[in-house]
Amino acid sequence: MLKIKGNYFILETNHTSMLIKGDGRAEYLYYGERVPDFSGAEWLSPEVYWDGAVHPLSLFLQAGRGEAREPSVSVRFADGSYATDFRFVRARIVPRPVLEGLPSAYGEAKSLKLEFLDEPSRLKLCLYYTAFADSDAITVCATLTNGGKKPVSVLSFASLHLEVWGNDFSFTTFDGAWASERRRHTRPLECGKCENASYIGSSSAFHNPFVLLGRKGDVYGVNLIYSGNHREFAESDATRRTRLVTGINPYQFDWELAPGETFFAPEAVMVYGKTDEEVSERMHEFVSRHIVRGKWKDRERPVLVNNWEGTYFNFTREKILNIARKAAEAGAELFVLDDGWFGKRDSDTCSLGDWTDYAEKTGGLESLADEVRAMGLKFGIWIEPEMISEDSELYRKHPEYAMKIARRDPQRMRHQLMLNLVDPQVQGYVFRAVSRVITMCKAAYVKWDYNRYMTDCFDRNTRGGEYFHRYMLGLYSVISRLVERFPNVLFESCAGGGSRFDLGMLCFMPQTWTSDNTDARERTVIQSGTAYAYPQSTMGAHVTASPNEQTGNSNSLQTRFNVACGGVLGYESDLTKADEAELDEIRAQIAFYKKYRSVLQFGVYHRLGDALNGEWSGFITIARDGSKAVSVIAVPEKRTGELNLRVKFAGLDENALYSVKYRRADGSFVPVCQAHGAMLNRGSFALQNLFSETDVRSCSNPLYTRLFVFEKVSARKKRS
Repeated sequence: MLKIKGNYFILETNHTSMLIKGDGRAEYLYYGERVPDFSGAEWLSPEVYWDGAVHPLSLFLQAGRGEAREPSVSVRFADGSYATDFRFVRARIVPRPVLEGLPSAYGEAKSLKLEFLDEPSRLKLCLYYTAFADSDAITVCATLTNGGKKPVSVLSFASLHLEVWGNDFSFTTFDGAWASERRRHTRPLECGKCENASYIGSSSAFHNPFVLLGRKGDVYGVNLIYSGNHREFAESDATRRTRLVTGINPYQFDWELAPGETFFAPEAVMVYGKTDEEVSERMHEFVSRHIVRGKWKDRERPVLVNNWEGTYFNFTREKILNIARKAAEAGAELFVLDDGWFGKRDSDTCSLGDWTDYAEKTGGLESLADEVRAMGLKFGIWIEPEMISEDSELYRKHPEYAMKIARRDPQRMRHQLMLNLVDPQVQGYVFRAVSRVITMCKAAYVKWDYNRYMTDCFDRNTRGGEYFHRYMLGLYSVISRLVERFPNVLFESCAGGGSRFDLGMLCFMPQTWTSDNTDARERTVIQSGTAYAYPQSTMGAHVTASPNEQTGNSNSLQTRFNVACGGVLGYESDLTKADEAELDEIRAQIAFYKKYRSVLQFGVYHRLGDALNGEWSGFITIARDGSKAVSVIAVPEKRTGELNLRVKFAGLDENALYSVKYRRADGSFVPVCQAHGAMLNRGSFALQNLFSETDVRSCSNPLYTRLFVFEKVSARKKRS
């Protein structure tokens, strides 16, 4: 709900409120738990300092106004000056803006528009605030319009600048690297500044754009609907203000804004909650309801089998069909042909860009796909459309398509270069090439990969400071056209694992490959960190071979499934090497997953324990109607001689009676008890027989897991 009352502007969601005051300047007065009205709001204004200065909670900071902190908006005028003096002009409730070339949230029709003007330059800054009531989220869209007669260089322009009172906050980021993504790190701000940023052209595995600013009783979560270089920072100062800023990274950013032009910053989203858990739940709702869209938004995702770790590049048509046949027998619904099907691709040194059938290997991709479908499976395919190999027909014909700088030897990663998607001609090539592949094999699923960083950024028709952002605009243009042309295809984003797990890609592709690291032990940490901001329906999670390819750890098939069922389930191994007992177990796992798929993919998710530092961790996901729940508990080590390893659950209906059981490897269940949700949420329960059920002598560095199922028996009447 949006309200304008004089010079006060109110945004309300189901459980939160925001109050902004506009009077010459503009300032935040309140953002937090919902309040019924704002009588006495004048008392929320900042005090006047001894020297007459006032330090409000600003909506943005600008250069040249005596601020000791970094501006969130900075421009350079034609005369070489930098100072601006944006004054508040007016507030209106307007239709939500369309962000040219950028993905954005959907589902609300109106925004609160706040207009500011720098009178001497006629540069106009607009902030559009939208309240998403059902998910307790507020988004901000920011624009700069040049109303003057000379070009203006935009040097930095944050999407969101949020300030709150207090300097007792901590800053939480989700960091890592390839195969080690989104590990939670928290550090106190005190009187200082912490930064979280990407410089490699993608949202990156190093620093995800989702961050938390928190203290006891107040937590603010912020994310950016963008897939390129981003920067978030949190800062506390001696005026007892703390701010949280997110937007495009100003690194190598210098955007020329011609007279009459408007620059659109990516949309940012903020969520308030009293705890991390509350912020996570609200962010999940926002992503599920207002980011993911199309046919697959609320549709159960298929169980897939992917051949990559089972064969790598070394496969034949017969091999692929044999794996697909085993997948169908096990109950899988989708077979995905991974890297190696195109050009002359027998290694990672060639053929990227040549998206034509490697018929000598596949025996004919079109007929191969038909044979897979005849087994009762849908057919999916892997592709890496943004890349080019120097050993490729495309490079020999169009070397100018590659991202490189004249007279410089380009940086090669994984033996490949990137395509210059800033160039409309290259965009057209990629769109046509991917369209041909999907049409040729009638793909029901496409895994869109991106396996390197962006270097040698250059386009002869593009200003250097605009390259990174124009690349993202080119990428979004291609993907949006493909999604529009193929609305029934399930696209999964992948970037060397999880290097582009962000809201920008999720606007087009409803799920993302979480990490190339599929080890169960590692995945408990990676998936737990990812789930702080992203719902389980967006997380691709596969059961792979043991010992694990990345870590060498070995775990039981049961443990590998228990961890992988916390996301969109797949299997990635050579199923022809599985014996009958293993195939029977996989068949039982898939049957179980299908039965509880709606709960596992779309239930209300709660993190349990501490995956990074605790002696146990896990999750529970609860059906929307409250009728059932599934929980997995993971214990990283057995401590011989220590007793009473105990766990507790969360989120269950406290007035309901539940039947509780746990699942064995053979698919049978062991009854545990009947208990009310209040007891299950608050009690501390022993994991009896957990260690004795795992044959540690057949595993190395094993993870101990148990999967529980809760079925509601009855609802207890509340006391009057």
